[in-house]
Amino acid sequence: MIHIDTMKSAVCLPLLLTFLLTPTLATAQFAGMRARVPADANTLVLINAQKMFGSRIADREGWQAKRQAAYDAGISALPPGATEVLIAGRHDLHFGHEALWELGMMKFSQDKAVLDVATHYGGSMDEIGGHTAVRLPDDHFVLQMGPAFMASYTPANRQDVSRWLRQTNVSTPGGHLAPYLQEAFNYATKVGTPIIMAMDLGGLVSLTEIEQRIAKLDALKGADIPAKELVSLLQGIQGITLGISIDDSELGAVRVDFADSAECLAKVGKPLLLEILRNQGAMIDDFQQWEPSVSGNTFMLRGNLGEEGTRKLMSVMELPASMTHAVQDAKSEHANDPKKKTLLATQQYWNSLTALMDDLHDDHHFQSFGQGAIWYDKYSRKIDRLPILNVDPDLVSFGATIAATFRNCEALMKGVGRSSALRVSQTGGTGTSGYSNSSYGGYRASMGYGSTPYGPQGMGSGVSAMNASRQQQGSEIAQIHMQERARGAKSLGDIWSQIEGETAAMRRQLVNKYSADFK
Repeated sequence: MIHIDTMKSAVCLPLLLTFLLTPTLATAQFAGMRARVPADANTLVLINAQKMFGSRIADREGWQAKRQAAYDAGISALPPGATEVLIAGRHDLHFGHEALWELGMMKFSQDKAVLDVATHYGGSMDEIGGHTAVRLPDDHFVLQMGPAFMASYTPANRQDVSRWLRQTNVSTPGGHLAPYLQEAFNYATKVGTPIIMAMDLGGLVSLTEIEQRIAKLDALKGADIPAKELVSLLQGIQGITLGISIDDSELGAVRVDFADSAECLAKVGKPLLLEILRNQGAMIDDFQQWEPSVSGNTFMLRGNLGEEGTRKLMSVMELPASMTHAVQDAKSEHANDPKKKTLLATQQYWNSLTALMDDLHDDHHFQSFGQGAIWYDKYSRKIDRLPILNVDPDLVSFGATIAATFRNCEALMKGVGRSSALRVSQTGGTGTSGYSNSSYGGYRASMGYGSTPYGPQGMGSGVSAMNASRQQQGSEIAQIHMQERARGAKSLGDIWSQIEGETAAMRRQLVNKYSADFK
């Protein structure tokens, strides 16, 4: 969503996103949330659950009825009863995407009390800036912002939370969203797009960095684009936004906005974007089938989004599990029955754990081992964050083992690249040089001035031998990469075979212990 002047935005923006328009525009959505987002936020996620579950496809496929099951299985981050969610953060986009701070806000259809969160997760009660708060063991503060409105903030630094509340007080002037994120907010509130994820990238990279990086991108090799034009365009990147529209089907669009015309990306924009996403471990297979287009300063991909792609996208939108599970469990039918509480907590943990395992197992054929390593790291951390209160201790230990195994898989997949590089470096000088026993300029190795004519004919002989040597060396390198990938794939397959056996054994143990099914 490029920052353009008001008159142009009134005409251009609706045209650029007509595929995301829905029959009616949203009104008064995310009220009270916008003013609470700190001015230095560079990421923003907005989810309108009411619009999602009120769509025609949701009605046709019974999403509302399946909502509890999807939440229990860890597929959906939205607990039943949640109506609106806003997630914002300040991330170090240059190095590792680590969060400096993250803020989550959630509204519910019924009143919820932060006391329930403290009761369920052993947090310590507090009051910060006039709001009842609880500090949780997982480094989050959860705050009561209204009767049916909660917020979470991490890291759980009390002074930072106090400053956040004071600086974003809705009754006094506070910070403002960056223009790019404000445009994203407008799509959710004015256009009515039910799911928006936006990242402000303005001023992120220098010309030197761009020049170094584009030289390594396969998508640009042989591209008929002036280097200066491309570098200038990329330095002027404003941000990237994903929008998901849900009506008769799930449609998605990824748009990348620049300060200048993106016309030069008409032919190479799609392979370039997919390669960058793949390198960052953010690739979704559905993107391969999406159609590219350029309009003014915006490059866009859009198309259908399948169940697996939706699940992966939703996996990056995380509110603290302790908050979402607690507000749900506190009102559950068996909240005060210890045996039922243990069974329900254990089943919920099992469903969440196996859903994460299935997600990786079904998609362990990643485009590269480096990309796969990123997802294994992400999912190991998701397992570590699953709520464990009242969960069977043996299952908690099993989950910790799976998380550790995923981290081992991450190391294994990263090791494939390192091992390949090491072997290539060791064999780089062992192939034929291209000059041994060949003529170059009339000289023959070990023979002094030989009978081969001096000049082009002699040079041709040497270059031919050199090319043959390079081809041989290239073949050796390709074989090394293939061998290391095959070895890595076999090791990964062996690990998954072991995981499957241990998972089946754990399931039998739980079924026998609780006389209940664990699917």
